[in-house]
Amino acid sequence: MADINQVIDRGIELLWLCQSLQSEKDGVDRPSHNKIERSKVRDSFAQDIDRAVTNMSALYEMMPQTKRLSAVGRELVQKGLTELSAGESYSDAALAYLESKL
Repeated sequence: MADINQVIDRGIELLWLCQSLQSEKDGVDRPSHNKIERSKVRDSFAQDIDRAVTNMSALYEMMPQTKRLSAVGRELVQKGLTELSAGESYSDAALAYLESKL
């Protein structure tokens, strides 16, 4: 199985490829990724791709945090400090426990 960072990298790569292919298809000169090109067209499609890449990039931070939070939740359940409800993840249980202590 691929490392999660490789999966995220591939998702971002596919988004940029999608923009490139769409630009070729409709003849719109959109900016390349990782470049600020004021002369290029930043239409709604390019802005959507930028937002999608930004959101996908957030996964670099969110995935490790989710893993850690799940580990905390698992430990809280094992210690009997909280319970896991049906359909609830360990990270949900950890957050519920922390929120109950505020």
